[in-house]
Amino acid sequence: MNSIINTLKTIIPRSMRERLIRKVTLQDITVHKNYAEINLTLKNFYNFNLNDKITITLSNGEYAETLAYTVDKNKLSIQLTDSVFKNTTGNSSIKVSVDGKNMIIDSNAGIDSQTSFFKGGRYYNILVNGTLILEHLLAEYTFNTSYIHAESMEVSYENLSVLFGSSRSMDDYNLALLYPNKIVELTNEGNGSAVTVSDFSTVTMGRATLYAVKGYEMTPVKLDIREVNLTTQDHNLQFLNEDNELYAFIENHEIEMLSADAEMTENEDAVCIKMSYDEQLEINYFVVADTISGEEEAFRAEMLSAGEFKAEIPVGTLVNNFTRKKFKLITESDEPITLQPNVNYAEVLGFGKRLVISYKNQNIKLWFYKRKDTALGFKVTQPRIKRQVTWIEGFGFDGFIKGRENFTDCDSFMIFEDRYSKEYIKIRIDEEFNIDLAALDLKSIKSKDKTILDVFVAMLDSNDEIIRKEKIKYKFSDYKKDNYYGSHSEHDADGNVHYHLITTTPFDNLKIETFSIPEEVTIPDKTSSKDFNTWLVGERYDTAQDNGYAFYKYLRENTDVNAYYTIEAAAPDYEKIKSDPHVLAFGSPEHFEISFKAGVLLGTHDLENLLPYKPARGFFNYEDTFKVFLQHGVLGRKRVEYHKKYYDIPFDLFIVSSEPEKYDVVMKKLGYDEEDVSITGLARFDSLPRGNKTKDILLMPTWRDWINTDEAFLNSQYFHNYNGLIHNERLIKILEDNDVQLNFYPHYRAQMYFNDEILNPSSNINFIQLGTKTVQELLIDHALLITDYSSVSFDFTLMDKPVIYYHFDVGKFFRQGKLRPLFQTFIGKIARTEDELVDLIEQQIKLNFQTEHPDISGIFKYQDHHNSERIYTSVKDKINSIEK
Repeated sequence: MNSIINTLKTIIPRSMRERLIRKVTLQDITVHKNYAEINLTLKNFYNFNLNDKITITLSNGEYAETLAYTVDKNKLSIQLTDSVFKNTTGNSSIKVSVDGKNMIIDSNAGIDSQTSFFKGGRYYNILVNGTLILEHLLAEYTFNTSYIHAESMEVSYENLSVLFGSSRSMDDYNLALLYPNKIVELTNEGNGSAVTVSDFSTVTMGRATLYAVKGYEMTPVKLDIREVNLTTQDHNLQFLNEDNELYAFIENHEIEMLSADAEMTENEDAVCIKMSYDEQLEINYFVVADTISGEEEAFRAEMLSAGEFKAEIPVGTLVNNFTRKKFKLITESDEPITLQPNVNYAEVLGFGKRLVISYKNQNIKLWFYKRKDTALGFKVTQPRIKRQVTWIEGFGFDGFIKGRENFTDCDSFMIFEDRYSKEYIKIRIDEEFNIDLAALDLKSIKSKDKTILDVFVAMLDSNDEIIRKEKIKYKFSDYKKDNYYGSHSEHDADGNVHYHLITTTPFDNLKIETFSIPEEVTIPDKTSSKDFNTWLVGERYDTAQDNGYAFYKYLRENTDVNAYYTIEAAAPDYEKIKSDPHVLAFGSPEHFEISFKAGVLLGTHDLENLLPYKPARGFFNYEDTFKVFLQHGVLGRKRVEYHKKYYDIPFDLFIVSSEPEKYDVVMKKLGYDEEDVSITGLARFDSLPRGNKTKDILLMPTWRDWINTDEAFLNSQYFHNYNGLIHNERLIKILEDNDVQLNFYPHYRAQMYFNDEILNPSSNINFIQLGTKTVQELLIDHALLITDYSSVSFDFTLMDKPVIYYHFDVGKFFRQGKLRPLFQTFIGKIARTEDELVDLIEQQIKLNFQTEHPDISGIFKYQDHHNSERIYTSVKDKINSIEK
């Protein structure tokens, strides 16, 4: 077939072929009162009768509808009625087929028409990706069609003031810039009828419409102006009117570079960068910005002559994280301007010269380049270590490492490191290696009986210091949480058996999971005979305060199920419940005995936390157990790793709290079948009182998965914002004046960074140490919860108590997407800044912590105290149906 097509290409001229190929192209969108039209251009259909041959289908997984259309010569118009918008959530695909053949749709790059539009208070966009995608953008906001009229706009350097009618108070409003796919809110610093803004740090380039925003309600601003120009340090904002729309063109301040050169300083600890330009400006600072983290560092610039300067930049700054850097220049002025250095003709000016330096035993290349936005960028490349495991057989593997020649005074090693204690063993490796894992003393580095050993390749210098350390991938990885590629068992001197299994991470990196069976444990001859009246329940290894323990207590008090609970003996919660004979110390002989025979396993996390051995096919007939996911929160905010595809043997029953959670999240997003998801509510909700009268405030933020070192934490926006909040003088005075305590309970991974010494500014702000109280006790004992994205807010909302959300990094937190729109799950007020948060706290204290009694039926189908009973019934019914 390809040869025929190629032959036709040579025979038929290109111009003729263009006339034969049918094309469908997006032209624009028109919005009418009761519907919207997607207008497409048809090319090369000629007199082809399309009216009876076109089928247009909209679908989003659950909802599907055939759409009406009209054809007029070479124009196809697809009608989206108001009912379509009402029945769809999230994104939907629109497919156009002619005679059963799907048409590939292009966008018309030459048109000026917008593809985004408003309908029914929502904001939509049509994305072209072969098919059409109807995107519901910024779903947490509602958009008014009526305008809010302004009387005037006043500007000065770094200051914008929009004046509305003198009789209208704008105290509760901010200004907002609506870009095609995002909103930037500008905090109001004025009062009365004026909205005044002086912080433009979040503004970015582009075309944006001006709105007034109150909460999540957006109203377009109408103002009769010809042109107003606002200068901020980073941008120029040109405000214009077009078709009654007030919008801004936002551009960087730019300067064209004539030359740029870099060379090492004499002591080789810094790079001297020289630049020249053809403008009468004096440069005060040279700024290096990391393009990934956004972190910036400013260095004093030295003017060499008019239009020429130099700056010395530490090598560590340019090499940091081996990410690309971009530069900014800050002028010397009472009203400084930040300039973007541009290079329109980089190749002609010779900006691509490589500078090779030796830095920390590595040969590193540095050079200038022209970015896509024509800005002058800086690339840094560290030597690439190619490495891979190419084959696993038995309990060993083959692989290779390449690139060792780019390291000086170094040797290559493979490191096996305990994930928790960081103890490790290392072996020297050549370019090609064959590792016999059975020959290594892996059990000597284990931090506990059941643990994980991560596998790295590393370059070490002559002092045994690690210069580079990288995880190694398996070429044929088939990641599942409950599979493995090879295994080995061995006895230690005390007669304990150690099992080691080769597995991979979600990123296909190699790791070794290992567990031990104590010498005193007797393994039954037959573990396939499971007792379905013996249920083993658990949470994380170290807790007994979530849905697992709540459901365990219900089973013991209300059923004849032989229920057991497992937790590590070193956990603080174990001390509180160890007198219960059905509480099993993790890894104890009693724990193994129950694990071998239990027919039902119920956990709030992966069942790794529940069993003392690997939950995988072939291990003591794990595949014959009935597996229940009790959950540790209501799903819908951030993405989770419980998709059915990640399991060789998935959960048999998945517990949820509402129909949206079942259908929109667990079925649609996580791949479970309808009969395997039960709407019961969570077990811990049964213990929550309704409307209990308390007085104090609980501050309980969740974690940030991108913070992975002590240095990253102390330099993070996360630490800066919460440390700033608990030292806020206005907040302290409000608490003291009203005799209210604010109790700070950091996430367990952040506890080590906060303590009583840090929280010393006031006796009204207290640090709650992990394990001193259960989370549920804390929630019950407080009148107001302040959190960011934690699912504990659902518990608080269910108690009909107010929640304030602190969203200072909402864009970064949801960088991987959301499972449900923000407005569906964040019930309460949201603060973006510290001042807004303190205002809301003061307001709640004045209101005596009253709620607005919101409708929460979309989050909780049941608002009673019978969740555990429904879970029990669901499990029993499912087991009975399987046994039949």
